[in-house]
Amino acid sequence: MKRAALVLTPLAGILLTLGSSFAAFRTATYRQDVRPVLEKNCTACHSPGKVAPMSFATYDDARPWARQMKAVVTNKKMPPGIVESHYGVLGDDGSLTQAEIEIIAEWADTGAPEGSVENCSVDRAD
Repeated sequence: MKRAALVLTPLAGILLTLGSSFAAFRTATYRQDVRPVLEKNCTACHSPGKVAPMSFATYDDARPWARQMKAVVTNKKMPPGIVESHYGVLGDDGSLTQAEIEIIAEWADTGAPEGSVENCSVDRAD
C-alpha cells in the first residue's frame, strides 16, 4: 500500500503541473473574462443612454474599442475614480485591480476574442 502511494503521488504532481500549465496558456475572452470586469467597473457609464460616448454592454460594442481600452486602463486614465479631489470618491470608484487591467490588456493583445457561450459562466445572450 505504501508503494501505491509513492506511484500515485508523482503522477498526481505531474497531472497538477500539466493542468496549471494549460490554464496559463488559455487566452482571455470577452465572455469569460472581460465582460465581468466591464460589468463591474465600466458599464454604469459605458452603456446605451449613459454618460460615456461609447457602449461596452455587448461584445459587438466593446470589440472595436479593445486597444483603446487597454491603453486607458494601463495608463490609469480610466476608470476616472475621483472626479474632484475635494469631493472624494463618489460611490464605488470603479478602480480596476492589476489583475483586471491585465485581463483587458491580454484580451486586446490577442485579438479581442469573444469566447464561446459554453465556456461562459453567464449564459445570457448579448
